[in-house]
Amino acid sequence: MGVVNAESRNMAPCQEACPAGIDVPRYVRYIREGRFEEALAVIREKIPFPFVCGYACVHPCEAKCSRNQFEGPVAIRMLKRIAAERGWKKQPEPVRLPPTGKKVAVVGSGPAGLTAAYYLALQGHDVTVFEALAAAGGLLRYGIPGYRLPDAVVDRDIRVIEQAGVKIRTKKKIDSAEALLEKGYEAVFVASGAWRGLKMGIPGEDSPGVVDGLTFLKAVNAGRAPRIGKKVLVVGGGNTAIDAARASRRLGAEATILYRRTRAEMPAADDEIAEALEEGVAIKYLTAPVRIEKGAVTCIRMTLGEADASGRPRPVPVKKSEYVLEASTVIMAVGQEVDVPAATLKRNKNGTVAVDADTLATSARGVFAGGDAATGPSSIIAAIGQGRRAAVSIDRFLGGTGVIDRLTERSQHGGVPEAAPRGTLRAEARLSALRKRLGDFEIVEKVLDPETAMHEAARCLSCDLREFDVTVNEGACKDCGYCREVCGLGVFVRSDHFNPGGYRPSLASRPERCIGCLKCLYICPDFAITIRDRFEK
Repeated sequence: MGVVNAESRNMAPCQEACPAGIDVPRYVRYIREGRFEEALAVIREKIPFPFVCGYACVHPCEAKCSRNQFEGPVAIRMLKRIAAERGWKKQPEPVRLPPTGKKVAVVGSGPAGLTAAYYLALQGHDVTVFEALAAAGGLLRYGIPGYRLPDAVVDRDIRVIEQAGVKIRTKKKIDSAEALLEKGYEAVFVASGAWRGLKMGIPGEDSPGVVDGLTFLKAVNAGRAPRIGKKVLVVGGGNTAIDAARASRRLGAEATILYRRTRAEMPAADDEIAEALEEGVAIKYLTAPVRIEKGAVTCIRMTLGEADASGRPRPVPVKKSEYVLEASTVIMAVGQEVDVPAATLKRNKNGTVAVDADTLATSARGVFAGGDAATGPSSIIAAIGQGRRAAVSIDRFLGGTGVIDRLTERSQHGGVPEAAPRGTLRAEARLSALRKRLGDFEIVEKVLDPETAMHEAARCLSCDLREFDVTVNEGACKDCGYCREVCGLGVFVRSDHFNPGGYRPSLASRPERCIGCLKCLYICPDFAITIRDRFEK
């Protein structure tokens, strides 16, 4: 193998899929060598929440991991967690640029707001975060139960953000983001989240004993869990619904989720669904409530019809299929909407703040918005990505360069590290015993041990260091489409023109994504595909 210049490498699919752009292969290689401090330093280049993401990220990177071509993705999120757990004690404090004298206000201390605040403070700006609740963290603290994301973990990341110079003022509700400009702040970032639960508009929805999912989780996380009785019904199919059901089990109730589609369409994470089922949560698919009364919920069975705007099959009620379920409490977790503290900002139809797609600037000069306030409910890592974009735009607005990253030194790699052989299975998450889980809100997933983490990191294919030439003999291709089927990396597309044989041949439109698995070459019945490793002597 020849020496690969790490400065001119390809971007790996995992890094491309990360909204924050974390250099996943580089930190995974450090973990492979047992160098956890260096791995954490790479993660911190792009996010101030390595602990939070190690525990609770939805890991879109894993869905795009090239190891999916074989036996499944690298456990990227779990590797991030051990990098944080093993590397944090030796991390240097973040280095700030000289003070600029510019003041920035951030409304909301969730992942978007605190990310923007962190990078703006490092740029030398005077940043104050205003939080309406008693403690910082937003949905990280109040929307995710402690068995998935303990408060101590959130606090550990927030301490580093405060070390960067960010001032956080809690119990300080802001009613008008625009008014902050009149109080000496030169820029304002609205990152107030999406806290207000949506309603279905069914009879009895406002009755006692009915609560929205985030209100319920906020009370549980604040140590003020309501009395829910013995039979809880949770309506919805997202992570909030799953968390509400699992929290209800820990409070001693039977918990049943009502979801109007099937498991295949549930937006909740697969591992969260599996753990909920293990803990005794029941899920009734193709079921929707139509009326809520004291102690009972009338439901109707559904069937799946044509796709709706979300791309999922539309649930259609089945006539005369109503039935009644007993319920002491009903938790509605069918979605959230924003409640933006701004009177004059232009809005979208769904209530989110209208922003410039590139800069996140709003209709008011000097006011920017991001995270759920601009996108609607999304993930932690998507909010972090929004916070980064806001920091870049606000820094430029205040006269800065917009260069917010503090990059660590890149090491040169003598060729592509040899990956673990095909068939090497992904490391399994270590979970606490089932009988213990239902007795408290302690963390369920245990951190990987170093040896297992290093072994798992060796499964990484180092896509960023690989380069292959992929060519298709267009004249020979008969458009069977097999190459497009077996390649999960998007290397091939169907041509929009015809070859002399009257076929629309495949084209290698993204050869930089090739990892040399050779599945396309082996399956091509026309012998029309050629793969060449650029660094093979």
